[in-house]
Amino acid sequence: MKTGLRSRIMVGGMLMLSAVLIFSGCTSISEHTHAYLGSPQLVPTNPDTVQIFMAEPKQPKERLGEVVLSVEGNPSREKLEHKLKVEAAKLGATGVFVVSDRTRVYPVMYWDYWGPESYETWHRLIVGVAFKNK
Repeated sequence: MKTGLRSRIMVGGMLMLSAVLIFSGCTSISEHTHAYLGSPQLVPTNPDTVQIFMAEPKQPKERLGEVVLSVEGNPSREKLEHKLKVEAAKLGATGVFVVSDRTRVYPVMYWDYWGPESYETWHRLIVGVAFKNK
């Protein structure tokens, strides 16, 4: 009987350890880019030349499409900016401005062998508009 209990505790401990490893420190950025209907199909630009603006610039421009970043975890600002530039460059953009940057917190609660457990998962959604200067 002791071996059965001991093996259950070991399995439960391994499951908890794997859950902690999976949910702690993991970051991922998935991107989705779509061109606006009627926008020109341009040759991709160099991502290093794409500028990021936190508000819509006043200069004349042609909007090419949207770049949406879905962020899990807490990646660095440099990684986020790099993803924005790379995706905007695919549309042939010279710049991208951020129109939305929202973070949502989702509570997660479950019951296991040792009682209730809870944690929070964060999800961030960043939307930028890619454009080419006229």
